[in-house]
Amino acid sequence: MKHSIYKNRDESTGFLFWQLSTLWQRKIKEVLAPFKLTHTQYVILAVIEDLQESVNNINQKQISDISTIDVMTVSSTLRLLERKKFITRKKSKIDTRAYTIINSKRGSSVLIKAIKEVEKVDILFFSQDTKIFNNQLKELLRNNDAEV
Repeated sequence: MKHSIYKNRDESTGFLFWQLSTLWQRKIKEVLAPFKLTHTQYVILAVIEDLQESVNNINQKQISDISTIDVMTVSSTLRLLERKKFITRKKSKIDTRAYTIINSKRGSSVLIKAIKEVEKVDILFFSQDTKIFNNQLKELLRNNDAEV
């Protein structure tokens, strides 16, 4: 690559990360298809499920902050998940402009099954010492201003 600091694409961390990320997302998409979930829908359901363990009034800003999915995408995905009856949204008692979001029984049930399949992919795909790898990923997120 004559205009790059790298001699070839195999030296580019960004390009290698792109390839790895694309391949991993493709595998996740395959295992989520039987559940009729996109990866974004799955992540949002998982974040809601996690928050439900410690937070009473879950809102889309919290979901966006934790998932790093932009607020507009979270909003449109929540509407779709509500139509699928995977979540319920009720007017917040704290903020009349906001909604409190929870996973429905159906949403939680589908999520529990999907988590098992996604985790199988993760274990096979990242078949190395994931503790070290995860710590490195968290350090990169922190160094680049993401909430970890």
